[in-house]
Amino acid sequence: MPQYSPKKLIRNISNPLLKRYFDQRDLLGDLDWKGLGDHDPKPIMEALDELSASERESVETDFNQINELATDSGSRLIFEEASFGDRPWADKLDGMANDYERAMLALIEDRRLIDIVSSCNEMDRFAESRWKSWIVGKRLQVTDEREKLKKGLRALFKEQGRGQRCHIETLDRRDPERFCCFAFPEDYPKTDLGYDDNNQFKRHTRRTATEIIFVYRPEDGIPEMLGKGNKKEKEAIAEVFCKTMLGLTALPPPNQRPPYDLAVLKRKNFSFKTDPADNIESTEIRLMRFDLPGQGYRRMILSARPTDGQTNLHDLIDEAVNTTNFPLSDLLVSQAIFAMRFRGKNGRRGNTLRFQVTYPDHCNLKDTGKDAIAKKYLKQWGIARG
Repeated sequence: MPQYSPKKLIRNISNPLLKRYFDQRDLLGDLDWKGLGDHDPKPIMEALDELSASERESVETDFNQINELATDSGSRLIFEEASFGDRPWADKLDGMANDYERAMLALIEDRRLIDIVSSCNEMDRFAESRWKSWIVGKRLQVTDEREKLKKGLRALFKEQGRGQRCHIETLDRRDPERFCCFAFPEDYPKTDLGYDDNNQFKRHTRRTATEIIFVYRPEDGIPEMLGKGNKKEKEAIAEVFCKTMLGLTALPPPNQRPPYDLAVLKRKNFSFKTDPADNIESTEIRLMRFDLPGQGYRRMILSARPTDGQTNLHDLIDEAVNTTNFPLSDLLVSQAIFAMRFRGKNGRRGNTLRFQVTYPDHCNLKDTGKDAIAKKYLKQWGIARG
């Protein structure tokens, strides 16, 4: 996510699009838009300073949401949701100058869609290792008993002196198919120091919420959860979801993530074969970590970035590893970092996806976009064994 700066955001959005936004909000009506220079934030920032505190706060909330979605993944999510819902403005997205403009257009056209995209974007921030999952082993019908889930979570959090209120939101995602549920139980109150609308300094108490994300994958029969707490607390929260939304009688057994076997990477002739349809230009190993045999916690890390005519990582292994003392067959590859480069469009340089796999069961790839493509190939290459 880009670091938030209102000036940077304004510079990256055309004046006509900014005017549409403020006209829709019935704000900055006195601003001389025709006399503004392109991408000049100063007059707009000065006009924003003249708004009331509540109006400025509302604009800041929108700008922050746009900033969070001003990424490749944010634009992809916006395009997917707009296209799937046959939004008439979806065709305009390709004509936008950048990710900021695509997010602003979506906000102007459909605030409900932008909220859905923001929720999906929040989910996609977290790698697989952050999620706790359990295995049902069969496809279940989601009951969508939101009130029962709300009641169960409130009772659970009440034991900790919080959770008096709870808000629930659900949505369905595709590719892969997922039922997603966002729960916001009331958290402990927090006190902020600041100023009110009358410019008076005061202490303001906020009733904040803690976020819990539940996901059910019907194709795999796997419920997942992302939230705070120790193992026992997370299991209790997940059990409420499984009982109320999936119709189970208890929390199913934990899902063992498919182990990763990086031994194949020791082969110098190993080939990263890919389908041309996935538009992958190359895949390279940038780093390999070896656990050495014998007593003690001993590791060796080799890193290289191959370029034309220079040593690649396997050549470096030949040069650096004394195979008389440490035969390659005795070394455990405990971690690898990959660089997967995608072809660019219209003569532009493509993006490179860097990802890390750690033995036995950790990978920082997510479920969407280019990450999903890389996860597919980890299985095809024999690295993901599940």
